[in-house]
Amino acid sequence: MTVLKDTTASEHRPAIQVRAVRTAEDLEAVYAIREEVFHHEQQLTPYVRDDPDDAFSLNVLATIEDRPVGTGRVTLFGDEAQVAWVAVLGPYRRHGVGRAIMEHLIRWSQAQGARYVTLNAQTHALDFYRRLGFEPVGRRFYMGHIEHQVMILDLRSRPERG
Repeated sequence: MTVLKDTTASEHRPAIQVRAVRTAEDLEAVYAIREEVFHHEQQLTPYVRDDPDDAFSLNVLATIEDRPVGTGRVTLFGDEAQVAWVAVLGPYRRHGVGRAIMEHLIRWSQAQGARYVTLNAQTHALDFYRRLGFEPVGRRFYMGHIEHQVMILDLRSRPERG
């Protein structure tokens, strides 16, 4: 489990914990966050449980004071780690939750020997991913009604982080 404290925030802000999903209860929390963000909020898809890649991927759950607040997933394909389903509930955005999720997924990918991390970023989040070291690749495209951009992080030039 990863525990990160946002050092830019008030000392009274609770720690963000990110852990691998290992129980049915955790997986239900992941699906609930996906449904809230990708179905209800963004009207992107109602099929948040029907992704066959979930069976062979690492899903993570971010919590604050044991409350599920965010999720993300990474799937290995050879030397590439593909990140998907990164979501943070509205009231917890801009508090370091997304960064904690991504850092956890990136570290795990490095530990598995991945050379690259790729993702399809919603364009409103491009700067967020750039701050993590991702670079845009190719043309923008639409998934549903939301514009996306493929992005890549080259782990070969990134130092290992504990």
